[in-house]
Amino acid sequence: MREETALELAVGLLQLPSRARALRDAPLPRDVDALLAIVAGEGRASADAARLTGLPETKVGDAAGFYIEQILLHPDADSYRALGATAEATNDQLRRNMALLLKWLHPDHEANGERTIYVSRVTNAWNNIKTADRRLAYDATRKWAPPTRPQHQAPGSAPGRSPMHQRNGHAPVRAARPAAAPRVAGVGGRRGRPRRRGSIWRILGMLLGRVRP
Repeated sequence: MREETALELAVGLLQLPSRARALRDAPLPRDVDALLAIVAGEGRASADAARLTGLPETKVGDAAGFYIEQILLHPDADSYRALGATAEATNDQLRRNMALLLKWLHPDHEANGERTIYVSRVTNAWNNIKTADRRLAYDATRKWAPPTRPQHQAPGSAPGRSPMHQRNGHAPVRAARPAAAPRVAGVGGRRGRPRRRGSIWRILGMLLGRVRP
């Protein structure tokens, strides 16, 4: 049986959002970085995806963004998955994916800026594994972490909606609310040091020069 591509999975998820629960437990497709290129507006990624699927570019962008929100940036996703990669990814791959995600999440990329709520998830994931020492420490926490228990919805409560759900009117799927990644020894940087406003986007500006197609 042929393995579905990332684009096929994304389009299928947009059409049937209830697939999100199964996809969150499944390995990422090998070409998930194609979705990052689409949402970041890299080259002809959107045009090529529209030609392959027969869908408008806007629909392709919606599908890629919805997949990233629900599968990569879900609260239960580890730092590798949040960056659209696996534990076998190189540091250059992780850096490139991080830069593409931040380009997509930049307020200038979308007028209403709804997706900026995911910025902290991406930056926390990158901070956990951006150096060899931090990656080693983070991998140790993943190895010994207990399995995540499934969360059940309380009777009568309504699941949250992601920005993509609100725009497209799909059935609710538990939204990927940002949550700070757990700190371990040697991970997470210095405490008590204030973050300079706008520093994330200045760093992104420098990184983007390294991720041109």
